Amino acid sequence: MTAVEEFQVSTATLAATTQQEVLTVYAAYTAGQISMEDAMLIIGGIINRATAAAVTLGDLWLTAQIEELTGVATRSVGVLPTDDSERLITAVHTVLTEQADAEMRLSRLARSESLEAAQNGIHEAMQSQQLVEGWTRQMDADPCQLCTWWWREGRIWPKEHPFQRHKGCNCQPRIVLAEDIKSTGYTRQLRRSAA
Repeated sequence: MTAVEEFQVSTATLAATTQQEVLTVYAAYTAGQISMEDAMLIIGGIINRATAAAVTLGDLWLTAQIEELTGVATRSVGVLPTDDSERLITAVHTVLTEQADAEMRLSRLARSESLEAAQNGIHEAMQSQQLVEGWTRQMDADPCQLCTWWWREGRIWPKEHPFQRHKGCNCQPRIVLAEDIKSTGYTRQLRRSAA
């Protein structure tokens, strides 16, 4: 299993654990064991903690990808997660007050926020890694039609290009290093002319 595939397993596990924790709190709320205010704070905190962990995972697994490709120990960038507590508590409040499909919506919120934070973490870390020149899409185990289209048969995107995603997507950027980019006739001619 490659580093990016292991990263996908880690993010899927984090998302599933976060979902379960959120649904446990929601069950306590619907059973009348905790107040709406407590449920909002606890659920918002669970998701915020998970997104912070996901950003850190993205940074660390980017380092693992570089080490796997180069065989050289590499430092992580140290991407700092943002505190999204207020936004998440507001989202949870909206779900709990509307009540329609609340369990499903909270489950989706927990999963999506975790996965998106991991994608953001690895993309942000890529910007500071000199060896990384670009990325290609590593699809998840069951890619949808949109993810398959975004894959574009393995197209290599510049590292600055935003990673395309949708809610609940566990596709991840698989990095391409400067050493892996093959020269073309045009680039070889440019080098000869410069010499």
